[in-house]
Amino acid sequence: MVFTTLMSPAASPRASESVVAHPLSLATVRSAFLASLGCVVPTAAYAHSFATPYVLPVPFWMYVYGCVATLVVSFAVFTYFLSAPILAPTVHTLELGATSVTRTATRWALRLLRAGAVGSLVLVIVAGLVGTRNPGRNINMILFWIVFLLGFTYVTLIVGDLYALINPWKVIIQWLERLGANLSTPRLTYPQRIGYWPALWFYMILIWIELFALPSPFVLSLVLITYGLITIAGVVLLGKDVWFERCDFLSVFFRLVATLAPVEYPHSSNDDTPRIRIRPPCAGVMNERPEHISLVLFVLFMLSSTTYDAIYRTMLWVGLYWRPLLALLQPLWGTDLAKAQSMLADGYIVYQRGGLLLSPALYFALYLLALWFARMASTLRVKLRTLAMDFAYSLIPIAFAYNFTHYYPMLVAECRDVVRIVNDPLGLGWTVLNRVSLDVETPPLEMAVVWHIQVAVILIGHVVSVYVAHRIAMRTFPTRRQVTISQLPLLLLMVAYTATGLWILSLPLVQ
Repeated sequence: MVFTTLMSPAASPRASESVVAHPLSLATVRSAFLASLGCVVPTAAYAHSFATPYVLPVPFWMYVYGCVATLVVSFAVFTYFLSAPILAPTVHTLELGATSVTRTATRWALRLLRAGAVGSLVLVIVAGLVGTRNPGRNINMILFWIVFLLGFTYVTLIVGDLYALINPWKVIIQWLERLGANLSTPRLTYPQRIGYWPALWFYMILIWIELFALPSPFVLSLVLITYGLITIAGVVLLGKDVWFERCDFLSVFFRLVATLAPVEYPHSSNDDTPRIRIRPPCAGVMNERPEHISLVLFVLFMLSSTTYDAIYRTMLWVGLYWRPLLALLQPLWGTDLAKAQSMLADGYIVYQRGGLLLSPALYFALYLLALWFARMASTLRVKLRTLAMDFAYSLIPIAFAYNFTHYYPMLVAECRDVVRIVNDPLGLGWTVLNRVSLDVETPPLEMAVVWHIQVAVILIGHVVSVYVAHRIAMRTFPTRRQVTISQLPLLLLMVAYTATGLWILSLPLVQ
């Protein structure tokens, strides 16, 4: 992404790039037509956060070779040392003591966090309604898109599903219940066959807004108000438990990320004093399993949406549309590129939107193909649907790694501007922090550090996924030979994901 060069600092991480959804300039058409020829074998890494390329110290193919070799060696090590079939998952956990002091401290800490969550939601909505329309000066943009959607996601990796305890919508519902409203009793029976489809649809709508809607504080506030009304209506009809478990996409998203965390909060009858349990990292992805195919697609969309965000503004992706059509339909306009642009612009919008909608279907097809080969190679008689749900959570480490590598440079860069935003949160000329110097220049991020951290995180994410998939296979297949053979197609899929992820990060963007 060229977030820091195209838009103001606090704009949406994806919505800031929506400029390409509109008719392109002649220079853009020419650049997409010509530059796409030379971006197949890049010699510089762009890391999708900055316009300035970083010349790699070694050829790009060596990075790919090293990562692929690491995956293959890791697979060989796991195969050699992890051989005995697992009959049932066992997790060694440690539950923190619940003395009167710790219960009191937990209760007050939770109250403060819930009040802070609700206060932040109110601030985001009010700032968008009454504050400046400039996305770079309104606190609601950086608070929602950067601090919450990015920062809190990475915090969840450490603290677990804290969002389930401080979800501001759920807290508001609880407050309404204390005032006498009955929102826990469902008025309608939720069909089990629907599964998590509502959460997936809401998630896709959010990504659509991020990618293709202009970054506007006012629009963000309207979206949050609308979703709040939908949440209240959903809770009234379906009940609080069903809505926040299956329909609220943020609850589903953070619950999936929390499967990687070493902390969990078991369900308790008392929400004010939750139990806290320590467990091995990634225990959730190895021992939990989606109960509906829609949750498998949710996981795949976590992966495909980030990948699509990384590629849809590259010269390669833009050129895939413009280059063949300009050549094929040239007799219609000759050398008049302005006419070509006006005739093809609407199709380009459909091309960009359609790519996002089709991305999870493509990933799902590749995933099923790998599992089909695994089933055929192992000669295990089991439904493909069953295997798809068994191994779905093994992709969560990859999805998290892609999210982090794609967005962490932006998170660091934009959070350094927090002091300026807090000084004038609504963009109305306030000086809340008038004693703080706002003229201190922060040094730019080192592209070498950015690139090598991205390479390392992608590699670690894939190695963890290979390990998780192998552990799941030990529980699914009865013999060591079947475990090993079944994992070869999935290993090839992981290798393909790794190479593709590094390649996309190195592609130059259309400016």
